[in-house]
Amino acid sequence: MIYTDGTKHPEDINEYPAFMGHSIGHWEGDTLVVDTVGINDRTWLDSNGLEHSDKLHLTERFRKTGPDRIHYSVTYDDPVFFTRPWTFDLDLKLLKNTRILEYVCEENERDSQRLQPTPLAQP
Repeated sequence: MIYTDGTKHPEDINEYPAFMGHSIGHWEGDTLVVDTVGINDRTWLDSNGLEHSDKLHLTERFRKTGPDRIHYSVTYDDPVFFTRPWTFDLDLKLLKNTRILEYVCEENERDSQRLQPTPLAQP
């Protein structure tokens, strides 16, 4: 969830870290800028196990660059794990005739057998 209504990060956010943290967003021209803090240290930054601390601060930028393209940029700032902030950029392309499935964290999942994708309806 990204709050875009002027909501600020809670002052006590570090006392209640969450898997996805707390995100607030605003527009800078045609770019959505998302600021996320309060991410607990039990998550990874990638599928290879790149760790971070609970001091991680993410700044993400989403900018539409074409009818089916978005430029994505994320800056990782974690003074515990990294000597300086670093940024990763990626160009995303819309895949037609697909849908995004929700990401389900399986920690403590008690119904994993029923978490199956629904087949895409044929036109």
